[in-house]
Amino acid sequence: MTGRATEALQRLREIRDELGAEDAPLRVNLRDYAAPGSPAWDAFVEASGLPGHKVRLNTMVARVNQAIDALIAQLLGIEAPPPAAPPPEAPAPHEIERLAEVADDALGEPRRIERQRLRRLTPDGIEYARSFLAGLREDPGGPIEPPRDLLYGDAYSVRFPGEIEVERRPFRTRREAAEYLAPILEPVSRLVADDAGVWSWLGMFYFADVVRVEGGEAQVAGLDETFVVHRGNALSYQRRYRHYLWGSWRLYEQHGERATFLLNQRITAFGDIPTWTFGVGRIFNSVGVVPLILRLYTEGQTQKRGFFASRGGLRQLVRVLDQLERTHDVYGMEPDALLRVLPSE
Repeated sequence: MTGRATEALQRLREIRDELGAEDAPLRVNLRDYAAPGSPAWDAFVEASGLPGHKVRLNTMVARVNQAIDALIAQLLGIEAPPPAAPPPEAPAPHEIERLAEVADDALGEPRRIERQRLRRLTPDGIEYARSFLAGLREDPGGPIEPPRDLLYGDAYSVRFPGEIEVERRPFRTRREAAEYLAPILEPVSRLVADDAGVWSWLGMFYFADVVRVEGGEAQVAGLDETFVVHRGNALSYQRRYRHYLWGSWRLYEQHGERATFLLNQRITAFGDIPTWTFGVGRIFNSVGVVPLILRLYTEGQTQKRGFFASRGGLRQLVRVLDQLERTHDVYGMEPDALLRVLPSE
């Protein structure tokens, strides 16, 4: 049974990735992604009921997430979480600091905790975290420590099973974050690999240590997904590669030292090369394309001039790889093998 559950978990995660692609249809039928009677199909049916015909994309993503949560609970030997109810209205930005002060009084703990058991945000917690980020956008000079009831209160987060502990520390580069998190999460890596609740909690736990502060103001003008992932939204999963901690950890797990250029960059840095290598799933998950891109278009810790040129640049490389895919397993080839089949430019 464990083998069937593991197979179902892997396929459902793949389906969720496919649903997060930019060209995903607005309405989805499960039959287009899983065969009736397959492990993924049966796990989906058990968690969400019999699949109907086409449903809205976000509805399907939410149901796939529900099935994934049930499978993870089964593999961990814990009670499956109930289907998430629609979250209540998130606290208004101006209320966040007041709630944090109340939580401090209620919990009787110091504001800064150095070590903490791993937790995961609930759907309500993810909405609360997004409200916290919205509050900082309105007032960038406000407190950058997330509310304590968000991080530790049972209304917004729950303990992740097991004895995993994390420690507060600053992460200047992707390497620092990845080399710290990888060994800690290794025992549960396949369970937390794309757990939106875990990574959203980690994004908030390390928020004050990661967020850029310039001139006394927090720089959070970008996407929420740099710190939290909206688990029921396909577009949010499409953007999750921007999550500073998940992206760093996943890059290290997938490519290791072959991605030195990206690992040694500032954790909040997203230029053209990081955006292309992280943001296109078939590129990021390949064994050879990411190292090939870094070999062709970087030198040391510098991006080569003209890497985006119309002839021989990164855009042309991606187009050529898509063409070569018709006759070669380009996304499964090593960099040297890819170089031998590329045109001269």
